[in-house]
Amino acid sequence: MSNRFLKSALLVAVAYLPQGALAQTVDEADVSSGSIDFDEIVVTAQKREQRLIDTPQSVTAITSDDLANLNATQFRDFANTVPALSFTTAGVGQTQVTLRGVTAGIDIGPTVGIYVNDTPYGSSSAFSNASSLALDVGLFDLDRVEVLRGPQGTLYGAGAMGGVIKYVTKQPNLTELGGLAQGGISVTKSGGANYHGAAALNAPLVADELAVRVSGFYSGDAGYIDNLALGDSDVDRSHVYGGRLDLLFKPSDELSIRLTGFVQDIDREGAPAADFTLAGEPVDGALNQRRLKSEPFEQQFRLLSGTIDYDFGPVVLTSNTSYQKVDVAFRQDASAVYVPLLGFFGLPFSAVAVDQGRSTDKFAQEIRLASRNGSAFEWLVGGYYTDEKSGNSQLVVPYDLSGAVSPINLATVFIPSRYEEVAIFGNATLHLGPKFEIGGGLRYASNNQEFMQNGSGLLIGSVPASKSSDDVVTYLANASYHFSPDVITYLRFATGYRPGGPNFVVNDPITGAPLASPTFKSDSLKSYELGFKGQTGDRTFAVDASVYHIDWENIQVTTAAGGVSVIANASGGAKIDGGELTLTARPSPNFTVVGGFAYQDARLRENETLLGAAKGERLPNVPKFTAAISADYRMSNGGNLRPTAGATLRFVSDRTASFDANPSLPQYQLPDYVTVDLRAGLAFGSIELQVFARNLFDDRGQLSAATFLSVIGGPAQVTMLQPRTIGISASARF
Repeated sequence: MSNRFLKSALLVAVAYLPQGALAQTVDEADVSSGSIDFDEIVVTAQKREQRLIDTPQSVTAITSDDLANLNATQFRDFANTVPALSFTTAGVGQTQVTLRGVTAGIDIGPTVGIYVNDTPYGSSSAFSNASSLALDVGLFDLDRVEVLRGPQGTLYGAGAMGGVIKYVTKQPNLTELGGLAQGGISVTKSGGANYHGAAALNAPLVADELAVRVSGFYSGDAGYIDNLALGDSDVDRSHVYGGRLDLLFKPSDELSIRLTGFVQDIDREGAPAADFTLAGEPVDGALNQRRLKSEPFEQQFRLLSGTIDYDFGPVVLTSNTSYQKVDVAFRQDASAVYVPLLGFFGLPFSAVAVDQGRSTDKFAQEIRLASRNGSAFEWLVGGYYTDEKSGNSQLVVPYDLSGAVSPINLATVFIPSRYEEVAIFGNATLHLGPKFEIGGGLRYASNNQEFMQNGSGLLIGSVPASKSSDDVVTYLANASYHFSPDVITYLRFATGYRPGGPNFVVNDPITGAPLASPTFKSDSLKSYELGFKGQTGDRTFAVDASVYHIDWENIQVTTAAGGVSVIANASGGAKIDGGELTLTARPSPNFTVVGGFAYQDARLRENETLLGAAKGERLPNVPKFTAAISADYRMSNGGNLRPTAGATLRFVSDRTASFDANPSLPQYQLPDYVTVDLRAGLAFGSIELQVFARNLFDDRGQLSAATFLSVIGGPAQVTMLQPRTIGISASARF
């Protein structure tokens, strides 16, 4: 029996099981006694604490237990279990995230907001490649990950067009001394040994008033891609390490002060990408590449934040202040482009690399005032300010025929930019009786931007400083009806945007007339959503379903003017229709089946010459269908020994990597893939052991493809799914 046939049979069999997404945790004492009492998940999607089922929008909450079941240490390990979440990647730290199909392929700026608690991550501008450098948080000591689908422009502002991903860290406990330690080792086929270890300690310093929580984590991946040109094995090996220090001070019932420091470093030797022809055939092997120069990647992330909450009685004041610094350095082997091109002009080189750097220093301040939960009229008003200074450096380094660095300056460029924004926002909910409620929100944002290009060398020059200003209004309206405390249906209309900005200055060399607009516009979208959430009174079954339609206007794209890359707005726009279904079933206190499904039909409304795309053509990197199904069984024998077993099946349908007639990024078809994960464990006392197999059938799934080298006949660089990985992990609470 072939692997493909067996995987397809498993997919069909499991698809008939009940499944869901309102993930809850189970108290061990309840399981042992045969009763059942699942904890309610509380989220902060609307910047106030609400039951997940009461939130009138599509939200997935991935708890710390869910992450532990998946043995997830980084974003890739859980991303394809979330409905309507897709991504492209060149390895840990170098990822572009998409929700509900809102992407044009290589995005100018982020379309998904990334948050650590209440702090927005990264640059909001178009000049720091923030879209492809989404924060990849080490997944330890988190309370949950919230995935908010659909535009969140009213409460979360710029860039939250497709939605928001919030990493919510565990808060210090004021009364209990305790901690957690975990570690594991695994082996990847065609690779080597992977390690991870982490520990957290919570300590009350003053009973009921002051507590500290400190944690640290490390994970090392051995890699699985070989560079045949350099004879280097497992070039995508990586290390992710960091820690958090969290201090909570609560001198009274009314006042709470939380100070958090977060540091994280990523070191990666290369990219998990193999070389394929545009027809989809591996050039050498499905896990092989040829790079004349190594392609290391390094990222340093530093975050300091402070949150103050004061309860005045009828209203609560919240202030969040943060400063973050992100520094990224990476190299791309550009030999396939520059060696033959420059050789044609009499400049013989053995290799050419592009050393790149990105940096962002960001200060952000948000303050909001909110009514208490439970009142007939709930409201929230606030203000937001951010000041971001970013850097973008590129150095094209040629190597002569002996392999030494050539003294010829091909290109040296540094692009400093600044983004400053002020916004005011508010939303309100009116409860018209115990069952029906209506709500709405509004945000006004004004930003000022500037950048300049300092360049020298044979291939590039300087560009004068350029400035722009932009004013945007986003809004929200929703209505919901509660059939019961555990059953709700809702309608939601919401908008989102990315800011416009100054453009690269390109003039006709003869007439001096500008060849491109001095600025590009903000793009925006409108989303219409109908949803239903329900669960039985004992929470043994739950359903979360939604359908939506999105209209996307003035899509920001990269194009060329006078041989120089500039930013423009595509005139035709796009439309996206989709739906999500998540189900949860707990037929017994010991057995849980959870599944999530998504359908996304994302396509262009008109022909678009800037993209080389035709009317109706699919947006890149968006699968039409995804499914993720998990089943977990925890045996209770009345004693301390508690065996566990579980499985996860994931399916991602085919995608396109570009548009069919794109002049600079040739088309590549990414095939569908299916993976199966298995796990089994023992829990005794406060210790849990688990053995696991990820990608059991060793599927050669293709996650994304970069085809910029294919214009001149080079290969498509295809990022490959991690091969079969088998390991063991352990955790202990104390």
